[in-house]
Amino acid sequence: MIVSTLFVFLFVGCVRADDWDDFTNNLATDLVWFILIYPGRAPLITLFGERITQQFLSESISALDNVIFALSPLGVLTAVVSVIRICGSSSLRAFVGRAQEGPAEAESELLPCVSESTAELFNDGGVARVFGRPKIVEVVSWEEVDEKTGEKSTRIGTMKEALEEGAWSCRGKTFPSALPELDIPNLSLNKGIKRRGQGWFYCAAVLGGLLQSGTIMYAVLTVFVFPEHFKKDDKAVASYAFPFYLIGTTMLFIGMFFCAFITERSSKEYYLRPEKPSKIYWVQPGNQDVGDQVFNAFLAVKEDTDEYIKSVRDRRFDRKYLEIYSTLGSTLLGFILQFVGLRGLHASVILAQLGSTFLMAIIRTCLRTERMAPGENKMKDERDLTSHKQQELDCFAFHLEDLHSFDLVPLPDQSANMPSPSIISQVNTPSAKQIIQTRFQLARLTSDSNQSLNVDWDDMPIRQVARKLAQAIESTMDLLSDWGVELGTTFSFELGFECAKSSSPDNTESAGSYSTGLVRCGDVLRWKVNVNELEAVLGLWVWSVHKSNAHLHNSTFCRLVGLDEAEASLEETYLYFHKWIFRQTEARFVGPGLIDDTNRLFISEPKDDATDKTVLTMRTTSPLENLAAQDIFLQFFKQAVVNLKELGGDTDVLPGIQGSFYGSNTRINDFIAGFEDSGLGTREDALLCIVPVLRKQDLLPDLAADSPMIKTRIQDLVKQGKWQHAFSLIRWICGRSEGPELERSIYELGYLCREAILSNNSAVRTQGSEQICSLLKSDIRDDFLQTCKFSLPSSWTGSQYWSDWWNAFRVQLGWVAWHILKDDGGMISARNDLKSLGVQEALHNVTHTAFGTEDLETATRVFRSWLTTQFDREGGIPSIEDGDEKCFEWGLQNNHYALLYFLLLTWIEMSTQFPALIPIAYVLAAKNRSHWAMDILARYNTNIETLDATDNPVLIQFIIIDDLEGARMLLEYGADVNGGDRIRGSRPLIAAIELGHVDIMELFLQHGASPHTLDNRGLSAMWWASRSGDTRVVDMLLRHGARINAIEYDQSPLMFATSEENLNMVSFLVERGADLDARNSKGHTAVMTAAQGSKFKILELLVQKGADIHLRDNAGLTALDLARNEEANFSYSIRYPHAPGSMDSNSARHWHSRSLQTIAMLEASWQSSMTSTT
Repeated sequence: MIVSTLFVFLFVGCVRADDWDDFTNNLATDLVWFILIYPGRAPLITLFGERITQQFLSESISALDNVIFALSPLGVLTAVVSVIRICGSSSLRAFVGRAQEGPAEAESELLPCVSESTAELFNDGGVARVFGRPKIVEVVSWEEVDEKTGEKSTRIGTMKEALEEGAWSCRGKTFPSALPELDIPNLSLNKGIKRRGQGWFYCAAVLGGLLQSGTIMYAVLTVFVFPEHFKKDDKAVASYAFPFYLIGTTMLFIGMFFCAFITERSSKEYYLRPEKPSKIYWVQPGNQDVGDQVFNAFLAVKEDTDEYIKSVRDRRFDRKYLEIYSTLGSTLLGFILQFVGLRGLHASVILAQLGSTFLMAIIRTCLRTERMAPGENKMKDERDLTSHKQQELDCFAFHLEDLHSFDLVPLPDQSANMPSPSIISQVNTPSAKQIIQTRFQLARLTSDSNQSLNVDWDDMPIRQVARKLAQAIESTMDLLSDWGVELGTTFSFELGFECAKSSSPDNTESAGSYSTGLVRCGDVLRWKVNVNELEAVLGLWVWSVHKSNAHLHNSTFCRLVGLDEAEASLEETYLYFHKWIFRQTEARFVGPGLIDDTNRLFISEPKDDATDKTVLTMRTTSPLENLAAQDIFLQFFKQAVVNLKELGGDTDVLPGIQGSFYGSNTRINDFIAGFEDSGLGTREDALLCIVPVLRKQDLLPDLAADSPMIKTRIQDLVKQGKWQHAFSLIRWICGRSEGPELERSIYELGYLCREAILSNNSAVRTQGSEQICSLLKSDIRDDFLQTCKFSLPSSWTGSQYWSDWWNAFRVQLGWVAWHILKDDGGMISARNDLKSLGVQEALHNVTHTAFGTEDLETATRVFRSWLTTQFDREGGIPSIEDGDEKCFEWGLQNNHYALLYFLLLTWIEMSTQFPALIPIAYVLAAKNRSHWAMDILARYNTNIETLDATDNPVLIQFIIIDDLEGARMLLEYGADVNGGDRIRGSRPLIAAIELGHVDIMELFLQHGASPHTLDNRGLSAMWWASRSGDTRVVDMLLRHGARINAIEYDQSPLMFATSEENLNMVSFLVERGADLDARNSKGHTAVMTAAQGSKFKILELLVQKGADIHLRDNAGLTALDLARNEEANFSYSIRYPHAPGSMDSNSARHWHSRSLQTIAMLEASWQSSMTSTT
């Protein structure tokens, strides 16, 4: 059509003069008609009419724009209809066929504003206006300067926050921070259009005015100056033509101006200016469906930020029908008058008007033809990468902070006594702080709790996984609190990381740590963690991994078994994996060279054929972001269980797949349930995170064949006659255990074999002998390791300790089996098998000990009597003699631990009928300082307070023999330092005082012995200490809280020391604050006791220390009275030496002399006190 129009203009000069009017009237006026009235029908209007008009209206933000629009206007009906669509009543909208049109459609096409129903998105090379609330965030960054240090930092937030912080200001009196639309970006006005300088618009307005006035002046010339040259049909122009044209053009200008004005003022513009150096960013996620269009990821930035225009919907013209109808009437009437006038004027005037209209259309278009450059998308090169997991925010954070990489690294283990960091999240370097806080702010800006009219970004995989991680962390903390672990009301855990700036030389990495806090809040005191913090760290890490390993997008992953590559290469790890973790997915070994990042515990599944495969991994179906979150959970879990003293719960072995078993603990199951409920991973994923940490912290429950629930299960199987099941269960545990658990489990297996071959059932005896022969033939651990489907690392060679231990066990088990079966006529084949396996009939000294041949014979005889006989529990047992002690000591010194284990288990089983066996076991264990034996007794929950044959606890025996270390060991294993409730003799503390064992007494007090303890006669430890005369003992009791004035046996300690005439003790008690005037039931005091006994030196001391000599007893006698009575008794004995009750005359004279001294001293003291009173 453009070519056709140009053809018309080129050949217009060739038309004959006679045809000029017809040509111009039929072409130009009709063309103008179609342009002005029917923009939808003329092909030229498709290019320059409706769309141009709507575009100019939608980008008009000032009165100058309205003037330019009204000069030589184009798209008259478009402007009229636009006003109706924006502000018209329902009747008007129905009149123009827009009755069912929603406000969003009109706003989207005609207004520059955003609102609750319209928004703008980047669409590759431009900006598209869309309906609804799409996902896009506008981020303002500004520079802050610390007033104290002068240090510069960058902050980010929304425009509303920038206004509130004073980083931006608004031109004018109105402050827009309360507008809900403030968070919806205006892209066209601020980024999509590169607005020309205001001078261009003034020039356009002037040029438009000149064109329009020029056209009018030209009409004046044709009508009034040169009428003879511009005739119409060889006649003068009609008289109505020019007035109509002039009035119509003026009214059209006025009407079009107000059409544009009403449309422009239906939105309100706020002009914001930065007060601090600032930048504005727009982040748009990819794969975003809006209507029938998909929008890709986009990151745009406005760096030369001198102004920001915020346009919002303004309904000031709603229901102002007078203004609207006046505008519509002026526009339509003006157009009609102009059209009629043009039809009456010379055709050249029509062409001039047409030219003016076209030129202004071009000028208006040129004012806004400069748009956003194609390369404005900062995410263009990473669009596919970001859209894979919707990590636009992480990509933006990397761009904003000039970050090259961000990797989590493990931190050193934290001990229980290390102080927990502050609840406020901290990092130890400013750059690290900026990086994580930036991403944290982005999470906050796009979360549902911060939204006004924007849509949250909660469907991002990273955010969803972060919330799952938060739920798993919170449930774990709730469990720990419910179990009584003291965590306070705040807790924090640290995450270590390394990051590198793109601008740093060689991408040098800097290390840092970040502390994430939890708070215990709410009515039920549940733990809460800030999800945005977790999202920040998780998102940055996952994006860094994606960015540096693009091939991971469609990879499947394996997770290392353990806390690092070194642990994943250990044989012990393989064992505890099959004991605690394995459910369905078997682990496999990979080469160490395939671990691309030693800081991560997950790798992409390898496809190599490496021969040196030493690292144990397990395939997982979890995606990358879940695996990264599991690593973060693992780091949290390591620090959360530091304050957990022991795990607790019930530990058992449950049946698994294919006749196997797996270890189970109720509290581990609680951890797993919280992990699974959060959706963070599968049960095996949870076990891979939890079990290695518990093992590292020495919290993994003890799971051996002697564990209580396992022992009960084995006993039940034996009672049911399912011996083979019992053997299989113990062998399963043995094959997957290590260290003490392995040794005890093997001992339990050996003891079960012993019980089997002692059985009265021949089939059971056969099974037992077969199990013994199997143990003698091969190492039970080797039997399990050989079942592995993969080749095991060549470095897994058994230690010399294990080889020696296993050989010793085989010798001892074979010896027991031989002596049980040697006289069994039905087990000849089994005896032959034992002989072929090298079983020896005799035991020998293994170590160089002081035991001779006789002692060896005694020891082996005792072992045989206890271990090779099936005792009738209702009958008798071997006599307890000195040989038991020699047997025990010899077994320990020769490392015959299997025999000793069998012996102790035999005693424990027999103790229900013969309780005295338990004290014997404890005495032998403590005398020989055998923690190993004590541990066994403790694991079987034997009562260390069981009374011996003398009705005393074991502890009393070690007091009697003055064995301090033996007593200490008993106390360490739970002996009651106060003797318990069943004791019938002396309490341990009193026994130690009686026997004068001060060091043992001190040990008891250090372990919490009560200084107020009483013996069976009601006498306290202080009484016995006073009686002993040892001031060290009394001092020790007093330092531990003993009562110095307690009246026992009708005496206080001071009275007792006085009666015993222990001057040193009396002096000590007085110095320690004893009550000098304390009374007994007769009202006697220590002074009276001293006076009555003529204990002159003690009396003198007491009087000097302030004892009251004037006090009277219950009979009304003073100390002086009692002394005189005593003197009278002595005088009677001297006078009547042979009278009944009289003492020896020499003794009487001695005591009489002391009595006189006592009386003299009391009388002098009495006289002195009376004189002093007077």
